[in-house]
Amino acid sequence: MIHRKLLIRHSEKRPIQIGWVGSGRMNTGAICQTSFMKGMRNAVICDVRKDVAVRAFEITGVKKSDILFSNKPSEINDAIKAGKFVVSEDSNILSDLELDCIVEGTGNPEVGSQVAFRAIQSGKNIIMLNVEADVVVGPILHRMARQAGVVYSVSSGDEPGLITELVDRWGGLGFEIVAVGKTPASLGKLDKYATPDTLAQDAKDLKVNPHFLVTFRDATKTAIEMTCISNATGLVPDKRGMHGPVAGVEDMAKLFRLKSEGGLLNRRGVIDYAIPLKNPDGSIDFVNSVTPGVFVVVRATHPQIQEDLKYFDVVHTDNYFTFYTPYHLVTNEIPLSVVWAVEDKEPTVVPEHGLLTEVIGKAKKDMKTGETLDGGGGYTVYAENDLAVTAKKENLVPFGLLDGAKLLKDVKKDQEISHDMVELKMDTMVYHLRKIQDRLIQPTVVD
Repeated sequence: MIHRKLLIRHSEKRPIQIGWVGSGRMNTGAICQTSFMKGMRNAVICDVRKDVAVRAFEITGVKKSDILFSNKPSEINDAIKAGKFVVSEDSNILSDLELDCIVEGTGNPEVGSQVAFRAIQSGKNIIMLNVEADVVVGPILHRMARQAGVVYSVSSGDEPGLITELVDRWGGLGFEIVAVGKTPASLGKLDKYATPDTLAQDAKDLKVNPHFLVTFRDATKTAIEMTCISNATGLVPDKRGMHGPVAGVEDMAKLFRLKSEGGLLNRRGVIDYAIPLKNPDGSIDFVNSVTPGVFVVVRATHPQIQEDLKYFDVVHTDNYFTFYTPYHLVTNEIPLSVVWAVEDKEPTVVPEHGLLTEVIGKAKKDMKTGETLDGGGGYTVYAENDLAVTAKKENLVPFGLLDGAKLLKDVKKDQEISHDMVELKMDTMVYHLRKIQDRLIQPTVVD
């Protein structure tokens, strides 16, 4: 019931003051949505690209004359009190500002780790659109936030938020959750070896950053988001990299069932994904696919429940039923997590199950000793996921630590990157937080 709470704040002239880190496509959309909400206020936008941050304010109706450019906390706090809007290039100062909540949306594990750590230490709620950071150091940040009495959470709206909410709904109703997943349109052109160069034209046509597009086409983003969901829900990958079959709405309950029942799975209770169906002309079949949404396959064993679900035409095969949402409204629903965090002290998505699943890196090509790896969306590695206990046993490096790592050995295409193969960058917040996490939080053992 967020509307009533926000109306009270609006009437009392004490809006939730929000600081945004990053003003790319996703955060800009959320900033715009927030501008329509009573009891909420976009106070500060931090971005090294000042012109982009200004645009994010201007599209919400803010005049440039009402925007202060500053990196000085005292000056910014005075501006917030005076009802002005602020653009800053320095996200480190957010912890010193009079804000109720910070939203981190850069997608950069290092920046996300820095912002989240500083927010928690200063007693501020932090909402992470940055799933890339969460899957590396989310468990330790969540623990720190609880001890500090604030909320650390991945945001609503994106697939992790939406799927976790659906698992809570259907699992809470007593259904056995068999499988959950996403079916992004980008996987219609799945290419594990995509690079910014090979996707340059597609990125131009789609008006997106080529590195951003690569993370979707090579399934890195899918591996990361499903790992976040695993650590939040307790569902696990059925095998390294998940199955990822080509599947439409009618196929989910047929495929995501045990092998002994004619399906793909070795066990129930898994995270996965599906590649969308295509029309004869090669375009995505949005009618018969879940794309661009998410799905939950449940098992119902009671005859009355089965009868009721069939009466309401729930897509099913035998006693397996598919619930799905044919969209995910990430930019529109991020503000929901802000309200829940500030008003109810409740997170949307947190790694309640600790480090259950790990994201690992695999080589996109043969590489020689001395070469430097980049991170997600680059030229050298793509991501897959597996159980964290397995990744630890094989000494595999968390994907979010690979950016800037120097190879100590030759690596073959598709080879997993282990600790003995690389020299990691150690002068980063994400590295140090992960070292703390490894000491305090052991990988969760699967039942």
